[in-house]
Amino acid sequence: MESNKKYWKGLEELNQTPAFVDGSKSEFAEPIPVEDVLNEAGLSTKTPRRDFLKALGFGLGAVTLAACNRTPIHKAVPYVIKPEEVTPGVPNFYASSFNGQSVIVRTREGRPISLEANPNAIGLNQGTDASTAASVLDLYDMSKLQNPQIGGKDVDWAKLDQAVVDALNKAQAAGKQITIVSNTINSPSSLAAIAALATKYPATQHIQVDAVSYSGIIEANRASFGKAVIPSYHFDKAQVVVSVAADFLGTWLAGEEHTQDYIKNRDHKSLKGGKMSRHIQFESGLSMTGSNADVRIAIKPSEEGAVLISLYNAITGQSVAGGTNNAKAKTAIALAAKELVNARGTSVVVSGSNDTNVQALTNAINTALGAYGSIIDLDNFSKQYQGSDSAFQAFLTAAKAGQVGVAIFWNTNPVYDYFKADDVKAAIAKIDYTVSFADRADETSSELKAIATNSTFLESWGDASAKEGLFTIVQPTINPVFNTRQAEQSLINWAGVNKPIHDFVKENWETNILAGTGKVWKDVLQQGFVFKGSATGSAYAANVDVNAAAAAIANDAKRVAGGVELKIYESPNLRDGRWANNAYLQELPDPVSKVTWDNYAAINPADAEELGVKETGKVTVEANGYKVDFTSVVTTRSSKRNCFCCSWIWSYESW
Repeated sequence: MESNKKYWKGLEELNQTPAFVDGSKSEFAEPIPVEDVLNEAGLSTKTPRRDFLKALGFGLGAVTLAACNRTPIHKAVPYVIKPEEVTPGVPNFYASSFNGQSVIVRTREGRPISLEANPNAIGLNQGTDASTAASVLDLYDMSKLQNPQIGGKDVDWAKLDQAVVDALNKAQAAGKQITIVSNTINSPSSLAAIAALATKYPATQHIQVDAVSYSGIIEANRASFGKAVIPSYHFDKAQVVVSVAADFLGTWLAGEEHTQDYIKNRDHKSLKGGKMSRHIQFESGLSMTGSNADVRIAIKPSEEGAVLISLYNAITGQSVAGGTNNAKAKTAIALAAKELVNARGTSVVVSGSNDTNVQALTNAINTALGAYGSIIDLDNFSKQYQGSDSAFQAFLTAAKAGQVGVAIFWNTNPVYDYFKADDVKAAIAKIDYTVSFADRADETSSELKAIATNSTFLESWGDASAKEGLFTIVQPTINPVFNTRQAEQSLINWAGVNKPIHDFVKENWETNILAGTGKVWKDVLQQGFVFKGSATGSAYAANVDVNAAAAAIANDAKRVAGGVELKIYESPNLRDGRWANNAYLQELPDPVSKVTWDNYAAINPADAEELGVKETGKVTVEANGYKVDFTSVVTTRSSKRNCFCCSWIWSYESW
């Protein structure tokens, strides 16, 4: 026993703090010299066999005495009548939908435990991303409200319903607006519930606003083609892709869907066939997309529009003013333009800007490349983002003027994610009655009069139509964990439609979706989707005043250009912040920086040295009236000099 090691259970035991010493002596009812026997001196002593057996017997007896406390009784109650479909230890599977994609939910003994893509789905089978896989954890989030609230206090549903109906009647009688403010809603049944409320209260209007806005693309397409939609992008048909600050493999529009298409032209089969696609990326901070590009050029945020102007000139032979002066970018643009023109019909340019003029210029470039109808599809468009910045601004203006009687906020938190939070608060203060379908007292719902706590998709009936022609079903896999009620049920109750939401969804499908498909409701529940097919994509020519767009782009660039420029990007894991309380996503490392559970700023090493910034230090970034402290700094040669690229963990305490 001369080489025995001593193990300690904590720093208190290692340091032998007074509190630990006192506590260890009173561990047993009677003083027992355990430490004297087991200390280093005792263990190194030559012990006769008889003494060893005494110590061993004493140790077993002491442990037995220490364990004589009454153990809590746990009773296992078997099924009196076992559900036919439940077999302990054997999982059940249900078809459902998450963010418009058909998924399969695995359950065990009535509890959902995981999600995976529906392998039989047609139309949008893109695999599951991190938020899909982690969404099960949200079901058991104890920070959520467990009951509806009025004035911050729990109430029953009958009292809340009466208060809301009284407010709706008052607003209708006074001739004031009743506004539903939501993020993008592409659910046919949700839209039908809104329509039911509007039937009873004709003053009802629906405003959609997204925390991460793509309104610039929608408005540019409205002006260029007369189609206010976000197109589908078929990167599997592209031989040359040029992206200007669009992280299309990450957070831009539909990263998982684009990735599945993108890899079809960049796998070993493409390499053997000599047809691997080319990808050129212009961006500020290193993104998932930039890290996969064949050529990556670092630019400042203020240079994005100028790069597109120069690219347009190089492709069309025009001389529109406002091109870039960046020497490296100009060389890359000249080479990229040649490749794009040589692959006309199979080449595309995408931009991550939310500026309408930048997107209009991008439309003009893609028209010159013949990308519409093949790679860019305006007919089978995406419904994943339909928010309108101008419509939300009009709502704020009307609310401040006292024209809104009731405002209902649904799956949106503008006090947190709108760039002018004070404007939203000022508007809310002027509205007679406000209610939210939030699941917690977030920044917006805590400012409102009532919260009609919403259920998760795993507890709800519903549907989605994320793509033209595709419909997916949402069905519950567990009863509501808390005293919550899905938003659609609340809306039809307030509209006087006295039926369960299951019946409402079923009737809507049988009347408006299943007609002509040869399928019935039971088929939908089993398969999880209905795909009515895709239309043949048509070629379009953009109607764009390029000179006017370029002049506006140049003026905007002058406003933001400076010695040090800030580029804020969306967290690939937490996205717009709605999953900030999900520990799985907080723990998941950023795919580029590998940072978890923290705010950080990325900066070029040369700039960091010049500013005296160290990786372990703290940086305060102030812009547009906001100030954020970043607890770590990532110095990376992938960032453009004089450019901060920042991401903060989107939690309710961030600001």
